[in-house]
Amino acid sequence: MPLTSPAPADAPPRPPPSLTEQAAASLRRLILLNLLSPGEVLNEPDLVTRLGMSRTPVREALKLLAGEGLVTLRRNRAALVTRLDPADLIPLFELRAALESACAGLAAERMTAGELDRLDRLQATLEATRDDRDAYTRLNRQAHRLIVTAARSPAIAEAHGRAFARLERAHNFALAADGRVAESLAEHRAILDALRDRAPERARTLMHAHIARTQALLVARLAQGPSR
Repeated sequence: MPLTSPAPADAPPRPPPSLTEQAAASLRRLILLNLLSPGEVLNEPDLVTRLGMSRTPVREALKLLAGEGLVTLRRNRAALVTRLDPADLIPLFELRAALESACAGLAAERMTAGELDRLDRLQATLEATRDDRDAYTRLNRQAHRLIVTAARSPAIAEAHGRAFARLERAHNFALAADGRVAESLAEHRAILDALRDRAPERARTLMHAHIARTQALLVARLAQGPSR
């Protein structure tokens, strides 16, 4: 009788997140969605009340988020939500525009019918959730990543993943500009049409303009000073 390997044991269940991890996740979400604005003072007693947690996990969460660049710790003063600096962000937006426009052109040639259908469904859901900031930003991110995946270029996808992660908060900040959601939806519809028509150059041009518009709005909003 041939020898058989024993069935792999089930992976042990992951322990529940600690209070510090829960506090960090809640604060990270608030910062990435700009519900806590760039430069906003993070008063610990207010955060304790807002999160319904004791002071220790909140303080430790702030240290974790400082390590991620989302929070600025100050000696003997309250922490701040890290400010957005155009000098750091503009080169990343330029990189993202180059990567995603290249992906859009490739996706117009390589995207499967199933991927086009999925992008079409994402577009419809984006339209339906335009007033839900949390859902909209999550679905918008999925739509962009689907186009990158459909380009079938692992090297570009890897570079894009690093750039997009660093730009998520800035992207959401620009998206909060008056009228930007409606404008962005129209741009997404035009890109989807170009992909469906298998028009690589049009898809590239539209995607580049889409990212460049977000960059311009970010710079304009930051020039206006602190905004809620």
